[in-house]
Amino acid sequence: MKLNKKLTMKKIIFLVIASGLIFTSCEDFLEETSTIGLSAEKLTDISSMNSLNAGAFNDLRSFYAYQPMITTSLVRDIKIRRSANWIPFYKWTSSGIPPMFSGNSWNAAFRALNKVNTVLNSDIDNMYGTAGERASVKGDAFFIRAAVYFQLNNYFTNPNTGISVPLVTTVLGTNARVPLETSEKIRTQIESDIEAARTSLLVKGGVNSYAAATAMAARIYFYHGKYNLAYERANEVITDGGYSLETNLADIYTKGNASSEVIYSIITNLSENNFGAGSQGFEQFQADEANGTASVNINGLIGKLRAADPVDKRFTDLMKEGDGLIYANGKYPNNAVDYIGIRLAEMYLTRAESNIMVNNSVSADDVSDVNMIKNRAGASDVVSGLPNQVAMLEIIFNERSKELCFEWGDRFLNTRRLKKDIINESGDGYVSHSQYNNLLYYLLPDAESRIQNW
Repeated sequence: MKLNKKLTMKKIIFLVIASGLIFTSCEDFLEETSTIGLSAEKLTDISSMNSLNAGAFNDLRSFYAYQPMITTSLVRDIKIRRSANWIPFYKWTSSGIPPMFSGNSWNAAFRALNKVNTVLNSDIDNMYGTAGERASVKGDAFFIRAAVYFQLNNYFTNPNTGISVPLVTTVLGTNARVPLETSEKIRTQIESDIEAARTSLLVKGGVNSYAAATAMAARIYFYHGKYNLAYERANEVITDGGYSLETNLADIYTKGNASSEVIYSIITNLSENNFGAGSQGFEQFQADEANGTASVNINGLIGKLRAADPVDKRFTDLMKEGDGLIYANGKYPNNAVDYIGIRLAEMYLTRAESNIMVNNSVSADDVSDVNMIKNRAGASDVVSGLPNQVAMLEIIFNERSKELCFEWGDRFLNTRRLKKDIINESGDGYVSHSQYNNLLYYLLPDAESRIQNW
């Protein structure tokens, strides 16, 4: 069965604008007000459910806004040239992650969760509409809840205790009190939600598609260490999804949601809401010494991979030299680009590594998947023959690093997943996983901790 692609930009923008007329929210998620003019007993139609979902998608703009910059700083792929805000994320070795932006992700996440939980706790099956309309509403809500909790669980879980964030699946009222939950229980919920999203969106796509839910499932299972399922989901997207790699790398980022390679994205609409990961990326990574904040750290992994293969188009086409600096501006070429959440290249690399992990061996298909990405980039180190498992996994790690750097956070999460070292602040040594693992996670917001008595 061919997977349906993304909903049109026009419909997404309409839904988000509609949601903007309906919702208000406060800073603390537990204090979020009820929807204006829509009491619980009035939320009885598909249109209201779609508006709630659209409002939650709008919240994702803020939720994802700082993640590319934060995670790129943590692995020190970039040097921070200025900014009291960003320098601490580069200088985390003794103090860990500064709390200044964690509250933004927290608040945006639970605003989105309150909206989709309203949808998922409503009597959708008895609302007027077609089976497809009801399915798409549920699919979008399950997708958002899975995507949000996947990120929260990755960043807020305390590695010493295994305790993460509250697991909220009902609608919270003012002054509600919720306990923290274990990371494992949240993982179980994430997997349940993304499979429910796939089931519903297979009937009819909503703002997102069955393909997007399947790709998100591949990512989730990959990071949950369930490589057999990660392989199956990534393989399904690759073989049936109707997606193709862009020939020109820069086209991915200028086309955004319209790219043949992009599976999941948050569309930028400057007339409605210009704050998000796309605009923040442009502001921080722009090729302007006086205004940009970040440039490539020549001592970091990306800097070293660039030096080893300077003809790779991921460096020649997406980076720019000037002012004695190397700018990583190609993925955020202007302040109106869409935020790219998942694209096809990630699925090829996920399929290859997952297959190796399942079979404990390297196949010709695994090499082919990796070479597909390398050949598109014009890399000089295309893999020949069948490397042994250790060598091939290292090749894939470097390939994911080059392909997905400065995007949604894969560089940091993948480094931590594999317990790789991170270059130290001075660039002349490394920080081991045992040292950084207890430092590089978000602390719970103080205000919420006091309210909840955590």
